[in-house]
Amino acid sequence: MKDFGERIKHFRLKGGFSQEELANQLNVSRTTISKWECSKQTPSIFDFLSLCNCFQITLDQLIEPSSYKQDHLHDFQLLYLTRKCESDSHDETILTLIDKQPLLKHVLLQFSSLSPTLQKELLMDIIPLLKKLFSALQRQ
Repeated sequence: MKDFGERIKHFRLKGGFSQEELANQLNVSRTTISKWECSKQTPSIFDFLSLCNCFQITLDQLIEPSSYKQDHLHDFQLLYLTRKCESDSHDETILTLIDKQPLLKHVLLQFSSLSPTLQKELLMDIIPLLKKLFSALQRQ
């Protein structure tokens, strides 16, 4: 289950849980959460279901990379709405571009660990740059 750890971390941060808080909710150790997020250990089926319950998501969203990508697209679109900008047809293409660039993807996944206030502030600069990058790539 490649990248499963990234998905657990994504949904944990999205839900506002620390590793310790999530561990307490699931009756496991913080070390176990860390091992899951680093993909060093895979949760049991019962842990999968407990994670889904905590994050209020479906099992598909937690397990399937395509569902995870859709979750990122949804978050990306919500950020547009928050900034009172209209979402456009380039959103999915930009996410695909990010997905194909491992370093960019890694940096953006770390971005989710920043405070929501700082994220919104930085997104004011990041989103226009991604659109500019997309436009440049389209012209090639």
